[in-house]
Amino acid sequence: MYAVGTVLVVLSAVLADACVAAQMLLARWWRTSQGIHVFVFQAALGLCLSLWALRLIVPDGDWFLFARTASFAAIPVVLAWRLSIIIRTWRQARRQRKDAQYGH
Repeated sequence: MYAVGTVLVVLSAVLADACVAAQMLLARWWRTSQGIHVFVFQAALGLCLSLWALRLIVPDGDWFLFARTASFAAIPVVLAWRLSIIIRTWRQARRQRKDAQYGH
């Protein structure tokens, strides 16, 4: 069961990194704030998954503490960013519904 989990983590890391590379090379992600957010979110996820996969493959070393702190530092930032996008979108839609309802 451990080997299956390791394969799934490594596969997920490879796919996440491939998504980042594909978006970086094929999309104009930097042109909108949504594109920038999606790119940064994918990159943070890819970095954490890659770190996890590397830790499974190379389990020993003091390097891991620094790498873990550096890679996981991005996660709260992008999650807070995503939460603010969700709330702003909800507020904007709510405002538009009210305006439409009252004819503004």
